[in-house]
Amino acid sequence: MYLAHVRAENFRIFGSAPQRQGDEDESLRIDFGPGISVLVGENDSGKTAIVDAIRLCLLTTAADFYRITKDDFHTGRGGRADTFTVTCAFRDLTVQEQGTFLELVTTEASGETALYVTLKAQLMDPLTSNRVSVTTRTGPDGKGPALDGAARELLKATYLRPLRDAEAELRSGRGSRLSHILASYPAIAKQTDNDFDAANDTATTLVGILSRAEHHINANVAVAEARDAINGDYLEKFSIGSDVLSGQIGVAGDATLPRALERLELKLSTEVGGPKEWTKRGLGYNNALFMAAELLLLGNSETAPLLLIEEPEAHLHPQLQSRVMALLQERAEESSPPVQVILSTHSAHLACAVPVEHLTLVARGKSFSLAPDCTELEAGDYAFLSRFLDVTKANLFFARAVAIVEGDAEALLLPALAQATGRSFGRAGVSVVNVGHTGLFRYSRIFQRPGEQIPVAVARIRDRDLVPKDTPKDMRGELRSSAEMTLAEIAAHVTLLEAGDSGNVRTYVSDHWTLEYDLAAASWPLASVMHQAIQCARISERSWPAAEKLEEAERRAGDEVKAWKAGGVPLPEVGLRVYRPLRMKNASKAIAAQHAARLLKGVSLSDDELPPYLRGAFSHLCGGV
Repeated sequence: MYLAHVRAENFRIFGSAPQRQGDEDESLRIDFGPGISVLVGENDSGKTAIVDAIRLCLLTTAADFYRITKDDFHTGRGGRADTFTVTCAFRDLTVQEQGTFLELVTTEASGETALYVTLKAQLMDPLTSNRVSVTTRTGPDGKGPALDGAARELLKATYLRPLRDAEAELRSGRGSRLSHILASYPAIAKQTDNDFDAANDTATTLVGILSRAEHHINANVAVAEARDAINGDYLEKFSIGSDVLSGQIGVAGDATLPRALERLELKLSTEVGGPKEWTKRGLGYNNALFMAAELLLLGNSETAPLLLIEEPEAHLHPQLQSRVMALLQERAEESSPPVQVILSTHSAHLACAVPVEHLTLVARGKSFSLAPDCTELEAGDYAFLSRFLDVTKANLFFARAVAIVEGDAEALLLPALAQATGRSFGRAGVSVVNVGHTGLFRYSRIFQRPGEQIPVAVARIRDRDLVPKDTPKDMRGELRSSAEMTLAEIAAHVTLLEAGDSGNVRTYVSDHWTLEYDLAAASWPLASVMHQAIQCARISERSWPAAEKLEEAERRAGDEVKAWKAGGVPLPEVGLRVYRPLRMKNASKAIAAQHAARLLKGVSLSDDELPPYLRGAFSHLCGGV
């Protein structure tokens, strides 16, 4: 069996289900598969609330304490809710599991057996106190038998929380995290018997060993001498009448398993000259050690082992993140019974390490599974993305808006152009994804789906690839000229390039030819910037020139554009002159874009000075959804 779906109403960022026809569904409705599921999305989108909803409903193997407070109740237009519910549904129960939960399972109309667990929390006095009444019951409507006893223990999840101070967590002390972990480990749980034999001075269990140590400490000669000195030299002098004062020195506490475990600590060790020595290690390795300890808890039960992890990437370098993900996938696919893993992450390294179909994008209090049948992605798209969705592109899962471009030049230039017009990709949460001329639509289809759309603005920015009128033959190549086409043919060509737009995904096709040509032909300020950048790129091909050489190239190019303007050369012709070195491969597009981005830092542009297609793209990306 595995956790198949979670429903929550009025819990934190998630509101209520529709009460009347036409109402918006603000509740949480998320489905999971039996293997590994990864929650991705920007900060404060609801990922932590999903994980917390599960662990509140099912509890955790390490007995983490979480006190429900007023802040856990959703606040909406009508004020704060006084009740929230979380429902976890398990499916694919084996015959043995059906027997284990016999009185708690539900047989659906389809004949399938499921186990529903519903937690209901209610503020007892919403106005004056944080007192909360909590019940956990079974059944699809949460009105079945209460979940308690053995059933409660079998359904507990293993939880690895975020932002860990691993070194402190694994240190000894009363109520230490390590003692809670070890107490739940099956082999440790058998160490509760006190088998200390005083006559033979033997002990094998942890409690027996602790009793033996206390016995020898109490019998120690130095301890006895100190005790006698306290009593004979001091306490007896304080006695009055028949009240004789006498003290004993002993080990604090009693010999119990929790006390024994609280004295243990876990550290990384190294071989130094033969014997093992303790050594202080970095945050990353300590975090790996802590995760290894927490994963002990997965061995507690053969029924629905469920692992919840928040931000496993904390303090880990990229290669170690990949090792962690490989281990989790191994446990989810190869262990017996397989472990269901649900994790949340902000790491592009982890997001691209699992197949897209295992991701769920969480955005603004909504969850959107990327599994087949939930998106417009086709079978070939999933195979393509498994090959080419790397860490440089996986940042699209954490963006508020995504610009998908065809090359390095666009990736370098677009943020600088937006900044020059008073927009900021960083402030608007825009990620630029360079797909390198392939798969433009495969990536955008991640955000397209039937029904409710993902609230992320996506702009596919691409070249028209028609040459303008009067383009010289050597620059034209095999491309068609717009001057030789009818308006209907041009419209059909553009429509074909824009095919597949839907939801919040829009395609923006260059107005004439390529990005560089359209920029140079759009306005005189941009013509000057592009001409200077391309001339700088011509002298930067083999090595980066000195500042004086760059300044001289910029001055000459700027003066040349001023002369063209004074001479009445039309902008379309200027665009051809500026673009020629790139088209004839006498300069690098990427290096020219790098120079243009540098030059744009000192330029302020109006929207009218931009190519129209970029104005539309920037408005879509920075305007919000």
